[in-house]
Amino acid sequence: MLSDAFVATADFRSLIESDDRTIVVGRRGTGKSALYIELQKHWKKDKKVIVICFSPEDTEIIGFRSLLRPFSESFNLSRAVTKLLWKYTMLMEMANYVLSNYKLSSLIERDSLLNSHLTRWNETKGGYLTKSRNIARLFLTSIYPEEAVGDLPGNLELSQVEEKVLGLFDKADRRVVVLMDRLDEGYESDAVGIGMIAGLTYAAIELNKRSHLIRPIVFLRDNIYRTLAKEDPDYSRNIEGQVIRLHWDWAQLLTLVTARMKLSFKITVEKDQKVWDRVTAGELQGRDGFKKCLQFTLYRPRDLLSLLNETFFCAARHSRETAIIQDLDRAAQSISVARLEDLWKEYSKIFPSIQLVTSSFKDGEPELLVGSAIQVIQHHVETTEDTSNHESLAETRILQASGLLQSLYSVGFIGIHDSSTSAFSFCHDGRTPDKGFENRDKILIHPCYWLGLNLSRNALAPEEAEEINDEYDIVVQSATPEIRKVKIGQTVSQLDKIPLGRDGAREFEHWCLDTLRIIFASHLVNLELAPNGQAVQRRDIVGTNRSGSDFWKRVHEDYKVRQVVFDSKNYSGLGPEEYRQLQSYLTGQYGKLGFIITRDEDEHMTGVELDWVREMHKSHSVLIIKLPARYLCKLLQKLRNPEKHDAIDRLMFSLLDNYERNYLQLKTTYTRRPKRK
Repeated sequence: MLSDAFVATADFRSLIESDDRTIVVGRRGTGKSALYIELQKHWKKDKKVIVICFSPEDTEIIGFRSLLRPFSESFNLSRAVTKLLWKYTMLMEMANYVLSNYKLSSLIERDSLLNSHLTRWNETKGGYLTKSRNIARLFLTSIYPEEAVGDLPGNLELSQVEEKVLGLFDKADRRVVVLMDRLDEGYESDAVGIGMIAGLTYAAIELNKRSHLIRPIVFLRDNIYRTLAKEDPDYSRNIEGQVIRLHWDWAQLLTLVTARMKLSFKITVEKDQKVWDRVTAGELQGRDGFKKCLQFTLYRPRDLLSLLNETFFCAARHSRETAIIQDLDRAAQSISVARLEDLWKEYSKIFPSIQLVTSSFKDGEPELLVGSAIQVIQHHVETTEDTSNHESLAETRILQASGLLQSLYSVGFIGIHDSSTSAFSFCHDGRTPDKGFENRDKILIHPCYWLGLNLSRNALAPEEAEEINDEYDIVVQSATPEIRKVKIGQTVSQLDKIPLGRDGAREFEHWCLDTLRIIFASHLVNLELAPNGQAVQRRDIVGTNRSGSDFWKRVHEDYKVRQVVFDSKNYSGLGPEEYRQLQSYLTGQYGKLGFIITRDEDEHMTGVELDWVREMHKSHSVLIIKLPARYLCKLLQKLRNPEKHDAIDRLMFSLLDNYERNYLQLKTTYTRRPKRK
């Protein structure tokens, strides 16, 4: 179907009729792969043209990156090295083709220079980049990287090899076309990754200009090209004029769609509009009807074909041979919901709160200011505190609304408005924005989620589709883990800044509250400071026990604790007064177990503290557990990996076991004075 229904656009004709453009740029789903395949077919029909295809696997790209580690700090060095190696690689593969062709091999058999290079080239098994890497390893060194780059052309004998290879094709009366695709495999947007792409484009452009016998064409994803344009200081001089950008208008898309319809429905009508009207009815007929379909896409062939496949599937389920507007609406809704659910599924492990946070935008506007979006997230999180999803709530407490918004950007859910281009740019590589969000910045929820979230708008105008740069993949990668680590690190480091004693008591209380809300998210709800602040018995921090985990269920069942008390003491070393005070709080709903948060270095009990734990249990049947702030930090660190969300519960369960089995069973450390005789 891809070949049979291929549309020979103006872009296709430009590439086969002219050598002016070397780089083909297109967003995902704009037909780069189809163009790559059709160009192969077109030139393979010409016996005077040799077609060589570069389509590396991600493992080859990753392996090649390791070679460039000494140049990782410099884009210019990475570009220079890869330009030389890409050029050498293309020349070697051209010569290798001649050697393997029985009609042409005689041209190369007596050339000692090329034979020696080809012998070394073919000693390594594997793809082009693997061979190139093994040869380059002989000459590149991490000790003197600049010197190694300077010597590389001579070590590869690049000028001589280039002259020899061009001479071969001149003698053979052949032309070679080199097609390079799938360069986004294993791509990373750093100095090495961008340098590799820049080096390839420079090598291709130079060979294209060097001889009419060589026609290289490089296919690049739009996001990679934009990064290259941003990072390469010589972009406008060397690359910009070599680019052809794939673009589709409504008429071309209609031609593409109807070409497939003719094959699928066996329609012999010639005119595109008549074909469309043959398979649609009602509001979907005519030019305006077709444009209604385009409103749900970004004017990309892949989006449109997916939508129409689902539309006609809906029609078939209702035993109709023609599609109507209701089929289109159902299809668009179904696809949007599916994409939203795919997003949740892909990121649930590394971004546990993604469903909770994205759902906060339901029934709202697709375009917001950052400040408004933060308020929306805050309100939604606060109203869903009773959720039983512990790891999700813990993450919202750690990241806060601003961190959650950055995480949504890193997975491509929202895009940020670029005032310099008047376009909304969406993340494509799981990274955080280049700059922090400002409250007045505009953001846009990606259009593919509008229907799934039932937003106030459900379709794009044609001019709006052009203003969206959304080159990203749904891959399991996100900035959320990094943001989470930073936030946890900030909370831990904040403790060290709080002075001991009365001066820092209030600040310590707030730190304890914030930390407890993160650690015991969803297990303890309505955690607050001094809920009975005016009472005689003023409890520092209280939260409601939902019995939502093994530990807290045990606390409720064994100690009858529904309201959990945490007494904060901004010092180390507990005595009788602290234990008696907390014991006096433990009545009614507060049960027979409470916690004291201290500034001790560890949770181990000895001496006087141990005696008073046993005394409170023996005399009043209450258990008082010491939770040093350092121990809370230890629990916080467990949240760095959201998949280990139950680690905290296991540690608390073990701590309670230790009190019951060991501390309460030990003999007192208090030594009585011997009685006088």
